[in-house]
Amino acid sequence: MSPRQRPLEASWSAHEGADCLRVVGSSIDALGAGPRAATAASGPDWLSQVLAVFPVFADGPVPADFPAMAGEFLLADDGLCFRPRHAFLPGQEYELRVLAPPAGPASVRITRPRPVAADRAEVLAIFPTAAELPRNHLRFYLQFSAPMSEGQAATAVTLRRASDDHVLPDVLLAMEPELWDRERTRLTLLLDPGRIKRGLAPQLEAGYPLSAGQDVVLEVADTFADAGGAPLQSPAYRRYRIGPDVRRVVSVSDWTLAPPTAGSTEPLVLRFDRPLDQALARRCLTVQDERRRPVAGMSTLGEGERDWVYIPDQPWAEGDYTLSVNPVLEDLAGNSLRRVFDLDLTRPEDAPGSTAPTVLPFRCS
Repeated sequence: MSPRQRPLEASWSAHEGADCLRVVGSSIDALGAGPRAATAASGPDWLSQVLAVFPVFADGPVPADFPAMAGEFLLADDGLCFRPRHAFLPGQEYELRVLAPPAGPASVRITRPRPVAADRAEVLAIFPTAAELPRNHLRFYLQFSAPMSEGQAATAVTLRRASDDHVLPDVLLAMEPELWDRERTRLTLLLDPGRIKRGLAPQLEAGYPLSAGQDVVLEVADTFADAGGAPLQSPAYRRYRIGPDVRRVVSVSDWTLAPPTAGSTEPLVLRFDRPLDQALARRCLTVQDERRRPVAGMSTLGEGERDWVYIPDQPWAEGDYTLSVNPVLEDLAGNSLRRVFDLDLTRPEDAPGSTAPTVLPFRCS
């Protein structure tokens, strides 16, 4: 090798906030000064004709017919950056090749480091937190500490019988796309509604997803990958007892409201007659003063989703208030203030109710 020739050297870097593979060396310098460089003004596509990045799965050479990774090559004065379409995987080795002249062929390999456990995402909560679920339970929520990869739930989340660890088949509904919030930190998992609603073919053929009287365990495997491809710190579990069906509307007349004292920041405490849907309860309850202005504050749900607590930012003023309840608020079986999820249209009592919010008045004195 000429004294002036530098071997290829690879490192991990970032470009415009995205992870990338950075490579320097004489072969890369030659690309910037070679005859093809004049076409760079028309776009970087020409780089993909002379460069390629491959995942390495064995000690030997990458097979000639193995497809290169999809991504974008960016050539700069201080080297080259490869930004992949899909995230680099922790622990995976990669090879960048210069496929053609002016200075090729040449190659360099580098392994993506595994993050230490403390830096990896974890499951913060599994909802519901109630110890018992109705047999016609409808949904679970998984709350993660960081944005996660999509397409993982089908293999990384299972529901098992607690007695023998048997995985209950076809219980969780396969969703494409999955039901993530905007930040991709909360995943909604649905049990198959077709097996819950009476009279539908899936229910008649396969029966209910859950069986009353059994204990089940929802497991989130540590193979669930975050947005960067790293696995979870550890698996997560929650155990439930399966109880009888719940098929009645949610009625505010069955709730208990404890008003706070005027001049204090005591919490407003609302106790439900049954566990309610965690995500809906957080957005379906609002507090207003006597002039219908929202009262600024913070709400939390108690263990088991049986209590809703509201703490104001400022002390309560003496006077009248209202707690407004959106009628879409549901219990664990999907029953709302308006209707029963598994309603019988032949029963007058199952007819859907009003779409107007329900208002609960209270006074601080």
